[in-house]
Amino acid sequence: MAVPDQRSERREQDLPLAADVRMLGNLLGETISAVEGRQIFDAVEGLRALTRGRRAAEETREDDPKTAAILDLVASWPVSTAAAVGRAFLLYFLLVNIAEETHRVRRRRAHLIASGAPGPRSLHAVAEAARARGFGERALREAAAQVGFLPVFTAHPTESQRMTITRSLNAIHALMLQRDNAAPDELRRIEQQMRMLIEAMWQADHLRHRPPTVLEESRLLLNTFRTTMWEAIPEIAARLREVSGADAGEAQAPIRLGSWMGGDADGNPNVTPEMTWQTAAVMRETVLGAHLDAVRELHATLPHSRGRAGVSEALEASIARDEARMPEVAEAWRNRSDQERYRRKAALIAARLQATIAANHANMDSRATAVFGDYVSRTVRATPGFAYHSADEYAEDLHQIAESLRSHNANATADAVVQPLIDRARAFGFHLAALDIRDHADRFHAAAADCLAQADAVSSPKAYLALDADGREQALAKELSRDFLPLGVEAEGADSALERMVAVRRIQDRFGQAACETCIVSMTESAADVLAPLLLARQAGLNILADGLPGGRLRIAPLFERVADLAGAPAVLDRLFSLDLYRRHLAAHGDLQEVMVGYSDSAKDAGILAAQWNLYRAQAAMRETADRAGVRLLFFHGRGGTVSRGGGPAHNAILALPPLTTATGVKLTEQGEMIQFTYGLPANARWNLEQSVAAVWARHFEESPLLRDDAKRDRYYAVMDELAETAETAYRAEIYDNPDLTEYFHRVTPIEVLSDLALGSRPTFRPGSGQSIASMRAIPWVFAWMQARHVITGWMGVGTALDAYVGKHGDAGLALLREMEADWPFFTALIGNVEMVLAKADFGIAEHYARTLGDPARDAATFEMLRGEYDRTVHAITSISGEERLLDQTPVLRRSIDLRNPYVDALSFIQVDLLARLRGMPDDDPRRRETLEAILRSVNGIAAGLRNTG
Repeated sequence: MAVPDQRSERREQDLPLAADVRMLGNLLGETISAVEGRQIFDAVEGLRALTRGRRAAEETREDDPKTAAILDLVASWPVSTAAAVGRAFLLYFLLVNIAEETHRVRRRRAHLIASGAPGPRSLHAVAEAARARGFGERALREAAAQVGFLPVFTAHPTESQRMTITRSLNAIHALMLQRDNAAPDELRRIEQQMRMLIEAMWQADHLRHRPPTVLEESRLLLNTFRTTMWEAIPEIAARLREVSGADAGEAQAPIRLGSWMGGDADGNPNVTPEMTWQTAAVMRETVLGAHLDAVRELHATLPHSRGRAGVSEALEASIARDEARMPEVAEAWRNRSDQERYRRKAALIAARLQATIAANHANMDSRATAVFGDYVSRTVRATPGFAYHSADEYAEDLHQIAESLRSHNANATADAVVQPLIDRARAFGFHLAALDIRDHADRFHAAAADCLAQADAVSSPKAYLALDADGREQALAKELSRDFLPLGVEAEGADSALERMVAVRRIQDRFGQAACETCIVSMTESAADVLAPLLLARQAGLNILADGLPGGRLRIAPLFERVADLAGAPAVLDRLFSLDLYRRHLAAHGDLQEVMVGYSDSAKDAGILAAQWNLYRAQAAMRETADRAGVRLLFFHGRGGTVSRGGGPAHNAILALPPLTTATGVKLTEQGEMIQFTYGLPANARWNLEQSVAAVWARHFEESPLLRDDAKRDRYYAVMDELAETAETAYRAEIYDNPDLTEYFHRVTPIEVLSDLALGSRPTFRPGSGQSIASMRAIPWVFAWMQARHVITGWMGVGTALDAYVGKHGDAGLALLREMEADWPFFTALIGNVEMVLAKADFGIAEHYARTLGDPARDAATFEMLRGEYDRTVHAITSISGEERLLDQTPVLRRSIDLRNPYVDALSFIQVDLLARLRGMPDDDPRRRETLEAILRSVNGIAAGLRNTG
C-alpha cells in the first residue's frame, strides 16, 4: 500500500487558496485594465513576469540579464506609471492576505469536521492533556477560574492601512466564505460585489495625508470591539466553562480588554488629560450602546409565559422593585400581557441602560461626538429610568433572568441567549476596556517637585530635581508618610502629570475603578520613579486611605525597558516592598504589583538574543523577589508586531515565559497591523483568543523541565548567559559603536520618508534627544530595516553568538543547543522566531538598496559585514534545526514567503528607483510631492507583502 505523500496532500488542501488568489488577481487585473487602460495593465504584467523569472532563475545580482531588464523597465517609467504599478502590487498583497486568512478559516473548519476535535492549541486540547497527567475535574475548574488574558490595544503607529480599506477587505472575506457554498446565480452576485469592492479600493487613496488624532486612533479599538470582540469573547468564555466544567454563575471573565489609546502620554503631547477623559467617555458610550442593543434583542427572544415557564421569586421581586422606581415604564406595560415576565424585566433593564447612556452623554464634548458619531448610542434622550451604578448591577439583573429560566427548565435559552450578555457585562463592564495611563518618569518627577515645593517639603522644584535617586526617594517617602495635604493642580498647566491624575480620579468616580486602574511609569530606574506618581495620585485625591496615607485606587506599574534597567528591576522592587507606606498601597490592591517589561527598547538596545534572555532572567528574578515579600506579580508584556519587538505567535510566547510568572494572568500589548491580523476577522479573532486563553490556562498545569531538574536549568541558563554576552557585544559593536552603520542606515533605508506616512500621532524620535539611532523610537528603526529587506533587528548578533559557542564547545555544544531547542519552550520560540525573520530578509534585494542608494566607497564594507552575519546566522539556525533550508519544518509559511517574494521584489525595485529620484531633486521641484506619495505607496505595499511594519 502506498504511503500518502504529505506534500501532495498539502498541495491539494491549498488548491482552494490558489483558486481564490487567481480569481482575485483576475478581478484586479480586469479592474486595472478597465479603469487605467492597457498601458498600466501591461506595465504591471511586464514587471510581474520579470520578477518571477528572476526568482525562478535564481538570478539575484544586479549584473544578471533579468535584473538589468527590471532596472531598465522601472527607470523608463514616469512617476505616474511607477505609482500606478506600485498601487497594483499593494492591492494585490492586500487581496492575497485576505485570501490566506479566509483559507485558514476554511482549513480549521475542515479539521474540525474531519477529526471532530479542535486543534492542538485549543482549550479542549489543554483539558485533555491535563486530565491525562492526572489533574482532576476540581483542579481544572479552579485553574479555569484563575485564567486572565488581558490584551491591551495601543496607539503605537504600525498600521499602515486606512480603516476604509480594511473594511472593504473584511467584506471580501465574508463574500469568499459565502462563495464556498454558493449556487451559480449567487456566485455571479458575489463576484459582482467583489468587483465593486476592488474597483473602489483601486480608486481610493491608500495614504493618510495627516497623522490621525488621538481620538481617531481610538477608532481602531472601537471598530475591532464592535466587529469581532463583542461576539468572540463570550464564545471563548462559554468554551472554557464547557471544557473545564466551571459553573456559569461563578466563573469570571477569562478575557478583559485594555487600552493605551488616549492614555499614553509618553512622548506624545497630543494626549492631554482632557483627551484621556474624553476617550474614557467615548468607550463607555460605545459599550453602553452595545449592551442596550443586546438587551433589545434579548427582549424579542423571551416570549416565555409565566403560565408555562414559571418565574422565580427573586425575579418577581426585582421586577416589582424596578416598576416602583420607574412608574412611567410600568405604565407603558399596563395594557400588555402580564404573563410575559421575562420580557417585562428585559424592558426594565433597557430603560435603565437608556438612563445610564443619557447620563454619560453629558460627559462627551463636541469633538468626541464628531469623531465617534457612528460608534456611540444612536438614541440619547431624557428617560424615566434610573441609571445603573455599575455593570455588576446590570449583570445581576441578567443573572436573575438566567437563573429563573434554568430553574424552570429553560436551560437552552438561559445558556444561549442570556449568558452571553452576562459574559459581556463581566468582560467589558460599562467601560469597554481598562484605560491605562503612561508617561515618562521625568514628567512624574517634574510634577512631584512642584507638589513637594508647595507643601514646603523641599525648598524649590529645582532643589528636588537636583537630588539623586536616593535623595528623591527620601523626600517622597517623607511626604507620603504625612497626612494628606490638599494642593492645587495648576502648577504645570492643563497638560501636567498631576492634571492627568485628576482626570483619572474623575474617570473612576464617574465610570468605576475598572475604567482606569493602572499608571505605567516609562524608563523606571529606581524606587523614586514609582513613588513620584504615587504622590501625584494622592494629591489628586486618588490613592488615599482614611488616615491620609497612600491607598490603592490606581496601580503604579514600573516599566523596565533597557537592558540595564531590567538587570536592576529586582532591586527596585525589593526596595519598594521594604517601604511600609508602599506596602500599605499594595495592600489596598490585594498585594498585587503590576510590572511592565519592554521588548522593543531592550532589543534595540542589545539585540534580540540578549534582550530576550535579559527579559527572561529579569522576570524570574522579580518573581523570586516578590515571593520573598509575599507579593503577587502581574507581568505586562510590551510586545510589538515584529519578532524584534517581542512579536510572534502569542500562544508560543506565553508558553515560553519563565516558570511561575503567569499565575495572576498575562497582560500584553496588541498594536498596529497586528490588531487587524489577530482580531480583525471574526473566525480569526475567536481562534487567536482561544489559543491565548488556552496557553494561559495550560500554564496552571505547567510541567517545565526547568522546574523538575535544577541541574538542567543551571546548564541551560549557563548556555544562555554565554550566548547573550557574546551576542550583545557583537550587536553593540556594529550598531552603536560603528558610525559607518549609522550613516549606512540613513542612506540605504527609506527612514527619511517614514515620518511622512502619517501612521500615528507619535513622533519618530523621542523629544529633545536629536536624531541619532539611540534617540529613534524602536518602531521606525525596525520598519526601515524591514523595508530595505535587511531585517537586521531580528537576527543581528545571533549568528556570531551561536557560531562562537559551537566553535568553543564543539559537537557537544551543538548537541546541547539542539536539546534546548527541542526541550525548552523559551529557546524553541527564540530560534523559531529568528528563523522566520531570516526567511523574510533577502540580501539579494538588500544589495540593490545598498548599491543604488548607498555610497560605494563607504558602504560596501558595511554591507559585507551585514551579509556575513546574515549567512552566519542562517547556517547556525539550520544546524540547530537540522533543516536544509529555512522553514523546512513550517512549509505553509515557507510557501507563502516564496510565493510573495517576486511581487515584494517588484515593489522594492520601484521604491529604490523612486528614492534615488527623490534624493536627486531640489526641494522646490514640483515633482517631489508626487514622487514621495508613490514611494509611500510602495512602503505600504512592502509592509503588506511581508506582513510587518514595525
